[in-house]
Amino acid sequence: MVAITVIVAAVVAVFGFGFTGSFGGASPKPPTAAITVASIPETIGIVDMKITDRGGDTLRAGDWELSIVPVGQPPAYRVSSTLFKAGDQIITTNVTNYPGATYNVTNAVVNITAGDDPSARLVSGQKYDVKMIVYPFKSMVLDTVVEVR
Repeated sequence: MVAITVIVAAVVAVFGFGFTGSFGGASPKPPTAAITVASIPETIGIVDMKITDRGGDTLRAGDWELSIVPVGQPPAYRVSSTLFKAGDQIITTNVTNYPGATYNVTNAVVNITAGDDPSARLVSGQKYDVKMIVYPFKSMVLDTVVEVR
């Protein structure tokens, strides 16, 4: 009788707490971040945008992905190569939907580069769909449209 009770309790515990073995532990929550995007009008003769982390959780390198594409095109995410924390900025003159898009990291500024490929450049007056996801959580931390000048 005792053995049957122990077996029933074990089965109830497995189904009650799930198969993950977390037994009362909370699931990790996706990070939150206050991220803004804007065209940079002060840079005369250069069409660029600045993505700024205004606060919230630090996004770990390799966990977050960024997509910058003309409005109407499907997202083209590029995996991060650096962490992104409050005060950090991404400054770019390029889209992410071209082959070989890469990140160059200098201190807290990440620049997406395209070499000399003109088809990868942002175009003045064009609207771009800018998205940032934290892939392990499949959580969107940025989803906006910005017009560059």
